[in-house]
Amino acid sequence: MVNLDNIRIVLAGPLCGGNVGAVCRAMGNMGLSDLALVAPRRLNMDEARWMACHAAEILDNRAEFGALPEAVADCAAVLGTTARPGLYRRHARTPREWAPRILEGTVNGRVALVFGREDNGLSNDELAVCNHVIRIPSTEEYPSLNVAQAVLVCAYEVYTASARYSPPREKSPDASSALKERMIAMWRQMLLDIGFMKPEKADHMMLGLRRIFGRGAQTTDDVRILMGVARQAEWVAAAVNGAAGRPAGAADCETTEG
Repeated sequence: MVNLDNIRIVLAGPLCGGNVGAVCRAMGNMGLSDLALVAPRRLNMDEARWMACHAAEILDNRAEFGALPEAVADCAAVLGTTARPGLYRRHARTPREWAPRILEGTVNGRVALVFGREDNGLSNDELAVCNHVIRIPSTEEYPSLNVAQAVLVCAYEVYTASARYSPPREKSPDASSALKERMIAMWRQMLLDIGFMKPEKADHMMLGLRRIFGRGAQTTDDVRILMGVARQAEWVAAAVNGAAGRPAGAADCETTEG
């Protein structure tokens, strides 16, 4: 099975504690936990912890190595990120293209995603340690990304490809055609009662209203709310005109939640 725990984020020569902390937060957002630092400079760890926010555990459990080969020695696949052009960088692919391969590699081994230092990225010698090259799509005028942003983009693509995220589902079912027609009829009558349209123009106006209502998926709750609006507007129109009536109660506007 795909195992996100087998993905290691490697930062080569990080310069800024804040970036390291922000990387931890990005990893936590996307279900990653294995962080390795290669020859880090003297980092401001207070800043790192502040930027890590609720991902301080990832920061605390980081591993540190003296050289990149040591940090990826137990990895079956090593992918390096770069924004610079060059003969040996032309086989780079986007994070989205690599994501399925990265996940496949986690089934039986560990995969490393390597990110360079903030000022110069990865050197040619460091890229030579990598099996594959990742390039994040960006404008030619300004291709360089902040290292934490780069980590987030790559981690997002991997997490999305893992299909672990399930978007929330609409709690209310789609409204039936019959219920929608009832709502349209109520709005027609209400718009006539408040003088918004004249009877001879009603058919034309209602075509426009149907277009407005039809632009989005309408759930049963949506339609019942709109029916409640029409009822209340009719009551106000009747009250203004001196006719008998009463305001719509909670039962008139109820949704499927009760």
